[in-house]
Amino acid sequence: MATVVLKNVKKIYNGGVVAVHDFNLSIKDKEFIVFVGPSGCGKSTTLRMIAGLEDISEGTVEIDGVVVNDLQPKDRNVSMVFQNYALYPHLTVYENMAFPLRLLKHPKMSNDEIYQRVTEAAKILGITQYLTRKPKNLSGGQRQRVAIGRAMVRDSKVFCMDEPLSNLDAKLRNQMRAEIILLRKRIQTTFIYVTHDQTEAMTLGDRIVIMKDGFIMQVGTPVEVFDRPGNLFVAEFIGAPKMNTFLARLERKGGEYYVEAFGGKLPIKGEKAKELADKGIDSRTVLLGVRPEHMTFSDKPAEGLIPCEIQVNEMMGSELHLHVLTPEVPEGTFGSLSEEEAKNPAYAEDKEFLAGGRKKLIVRIPTVNLTEQQRAELIPGKEIYLGAEGKVMHFFTADAGKLKTNLLYGPGEEAEASMAS
Repeated sequence: MATVVLKNVKKIYNGGVVAVHDFNLSIKDKEFIVFVGPSGCGKSTTLRMIAGLEDISEGTVEIDGVVVNDLQPKDRNVSMVFQNYALYPHLTVYENMAFPLRLLKHPKMSNDEIYQRVTEAAKILGITQYLTRKPKNLSGGQRQRVAIGRAMVRDSKVFCMDEPLSNLDAKLRNQMRAEIILLRKRIQTTFIYVTHDQTEAMTLGDRIVIMKDGFIMQVGTPVEVFDRPGNLFVAEFIGAPKMNTFLARLERKGGEYYVEAFGGKLPIKGEKAKELADKGIDSRTVLLGVRPEHMTFSDKPAEGLIPCEIQVNEMMGSELHLHVLTPEVPEGTFGSLSEEEAKNPAYAEDKEFLAGGRKKLIVRIPTVNLTEQQRAELIPGKEIYLGAEGKVMHFFTADAGKLKTNLLYGPGEEAEASMAS
């Protein structure tokens, strides 16, 4: 069992390509940490630097208080589970799991002790009956259990897993995810898990490290990153379908707040209004974020609601996903980019937000709340009316060319430039 501390860790490849920028993180003993982000964000590179499979360009990695930068992987007491299983095809399941134990020299392990460790791990993973088989005679899920078992038998201080479920089908991924949760409770070690799948991150991790382009975007518990995303990237990455975001006016009249968007006026009351007031936030243009499941809808017009036209109706079984178009937003309502900025790829997101026209939103509606008649009427072309309570709204800065940070939970506008990649 061990703590892991990364201080100012940086990875630079030949040609000056920086894969990981100034990575700082302290992982507690027995904590389950998940690195998550899109392809190319540096999550696997960071994991490989911890395990010793990649050289560290700058900074230090400490395991249990010892700097391991110059130690070989075998000397770091770290176990690794790979995406492609990496099993020896000519060896049985038993021999695959026993292989790392046979390599130990100090102290050399007896055959009886190896047998005890392998059979104990196999029992925990439910693969005892497969110990005499070879990998070619196993399913994908069984092979992954063998790979996990091979890592388990070493009794390592740190357990590293690099996208271990990505090669499995959806049903098997769900099953293996539940098994990893149970496994973690049984072996009580420090886990570092890499995935691009936000569902795995949210269900497995004590804390989640969300990465983009080699930078840490946010570190927090699953509840924290979902309810209080520090910036727009985190808000849109966590949650499916992704958060609805659009430019709007946040207005303050005395001690009251409301949002003006698409001709509607949405009041902000209670704790959210208090948070805005405590931060001293006045009237301004914001990027408003509301998750699809937090949108409210009515089939009848009402004051403050936004009229929208259904474009696509996706029946998901327990809920409907409605893709809708908002009323027209006149060009230039929230300003415009210069000709030079419009050509700059760094402003592509701003160009989309500032463009006039109708905006696309998604609404998630539980089918249990709908009558048969309402389900039948929610078809493309139908007009519905959308709203949102203030408590579910997220307010992001809208300055062009900068990272869009959360006005309430982000690092502050003064930090935007330094965080932008």
